[in-house]
Amino acid sequence: MEKTAVITGVSKGLGKALAEKFQSEGFRVIGISRNRPEISLYRFIQADLTDENRLLSVAEELEKERIDLLINNAGVGIYESWKDMKMEDLRKVFELNFFSAVFLTKLLLPKLIESEGCIINVSSVAGKLYVPYMGGYCATKYALNAFSDSLRAELKEDGVHVLNLIVGRINTGFSIRAFGSKKPPETPFGSSPDKFAEAVFKAYKQKKREIIFPGWYRYFIFISGLFPSLYDRLSYKKWNQS
Repeated sequence: MEKTAVITGVSKGLGKALAEKFQSEGFRVIGISRNRPEISLYRFIQADLTDENRLLSVAEELEKERIDLLINNAGVGIYESWKDMKMEDLRKVFELNFFSAVFLTKLLLPKLIESEGCIINVSSVAGKLYVPYMGGYCATKYALNAFSDSLRAELKEDGVHVLNLIVGRINTGFSIRAFGSKKPPETPFGSSPDKFAEAVFKAYKQKKREIIFPGWYRYFIFISGLFPSLYDRLSYKKWNQS
């Protein structure tokens, strides 16, 4: 039986790469985003994911679809100090990065339980390791990690798997669309969206609980945890040189 995947944020970047990869593997992809993607999909639904009423109508539109996979990919960054951060901006980032993922998951959960499907949440290294001037973004991803881990335990008896993606630097232009006044420093060793999508599909097939991509970030997270004071000094200095 042909499987169906719902993927958010498909118009560009990681979402576009994921849609292309899963389609190439035989999935019917239903994409949800504000803007129409350049690629052809089985079905596209235009929606503001932060609008709960719109998400309710999206769920109604999907009523007759079988759903085997939900990928909560849509997200936005914020680069600002806590001192200068606008609460309005912080709420917008939480609405997209966390609350929209939780609400869409809740709405589609009956279908995912019926199909014994899978939920993939696109989180971040910033959800494992705090970053100066990215505290607002980190907070959304720490929350998303907690959602993934607790949801996985709750759904085990229902046969629904949850895969959490700890994503580092990938060349997508993510920083250009972020809120806040700070300019992030250059980060080397970025990977590509296509390689990311390949790694995600492999992890999905293997029913991994969590992956870190690119993989070298796992060593950075570990070493930073061993020497937190040194990490504080170096990361603060790097951001204030940008």
